Amino acid sequence: MHEDQGAFPPPDPTGGIGVIVPFDFALDRELWRWVPEPVALHLTRTPFVPSPVTAEMARAISDPEPVRSATRDLLEPGPGIVAYACTSGSFVDGVAGETALLEIMRAAGAPYALTTAGALVSALASVSATRVAIVTPYVDTLTDLLAAYLAANGVTTVASVGLGLLGQIWRVSYEEVVRAVRAADRPEAQAVFISCTNLATFDVIAPLERELGKPVFTANQVTIWAALSAIGVPAHGPGQRLLARGAGRLPHLRAVPDPAPLRRRSQGDATSLHRVRVRLPDESGALARLADAVAGAGGNILGLAVHGQDSRSVVDELIVGGAPDPELLAGSVRASVGPGAGAVLVTEADPHDLVDAPTRALDLAAQAVTTGDPASALAALLHADSVEAQADQPEDDDHVLAVPAPDEGWLVARRSWAPFTVTESARAEAFVRTLTALAPVLP
Repeated sequence: MHEDQGAFPPPDPTGGIGVIVPFDFALDRELWRWVPEPVALHLTRTPFVPSPVTAEMARAISDPEPVRSATRDLLEPGPGIVAYACTSGSFVDGVAGETALLEIMRAAGAPYALTTAGALVSALASVSATRVAIVTPYVDTLTDLLAAYLAANGVTTVASVGLGLLGQIWRVSYEEVVRAVRAADRPEAQAVFISCTNLATFDVIAPLERELGKPVFTANQVTIWAALSAIGVPAHGPGQRLLARGAGRLPHLRAVPDPAPLRRRSQGDATSLHRVRVRLPDESGALARLADAVAGAGGNILGLAVHGQDSRSVVDELIVGGAPDPELLAGSVRASVGPGAGAVLVTEADPHDLVDAPTRALDLAAQAVTTGDPASALAALLHADSVEAQADQPEDDDHVLAVPAPDEGWLVARRSWAPFTVTESARAEAFVRTLTALAPVLP
């Protein structure tokens, strides 16, 4: 068993992502540009609607029956998540309409479901943006409905520019998009959103962010970011802020009808993802007894890490899916490992914990370099409650870990739920050394 195995869900990356797009969608290639190997996109289109791009068309392509049918069409390849990739179709009827779309997809068999409008809400939350400028290709009535949807989610639209197009949106040039963004941006806007999945944007995002000094999100970008994040895979998009800052954040992801992203209820039982930590004597058979205890509690080991502790013991950390009850899981482990073991700790985990440790450390190092925030990246690496920079080295404490900061002073991690291990200390020191070595050669 390995840390990068598929799990509950988290959807298996090799199962790919199912994507429902409108009948006139013309940017398949743009979607693929964000997607790394080995993830596959499985696309299907809604039925043709003889209508210009208006609110009526948006409602037609988000009608329950076409969405239900499209979802079923995507299920055969076994995608781990289904995304409804149409901005207007997912905001046209407000929050209730977006929720209804999620329910339709889940009822049709999608293991998880998300929409472009919902992904936008998560993207804005990832940068704490509550004031936004919007650019759309739509007529004013449709642009106003987007502003109303954002307002219902606590986001104020400070300015908007609509191009007033009724069709062939994919023909809009990059130059036109850039001019519209410059016209819409305001100093009080914390981010800019470019709406419509049929509007090409990939190559203008990073240059606009550098020019404006703020995040620029686009419909296709937030959709693919959210879908890939849900399966624990980082999206590819050099220089795009969302893909760096959102690496450790779970998107607007729902297993309908239960909206909790890490829990699925079926006939009254809960299925979830947990981290189990226990200190074991370093002896033959100890790990086998631990595995039997997890299985006895109805759990499935999806990831395993062994932390060195001292010459006589190790700390085993398991990522466990399928356990019906964390107390039952802890009790079963406690009963089986014997009196020589240490305390058994069971906490909730998330799908990002299933990414193998070296990959996760490299991703977090890239995030730290991109954002200039090594403390947040180190906190994510260590699952720490906090990491703060301070001038003096703290006193020894098993729940406090201090490493020399890249510039001066110390980065001090604190974690109440579990003491730090020797392995984690070495990992943290190597992580900060890497950042220190990269600093002179990076802009």
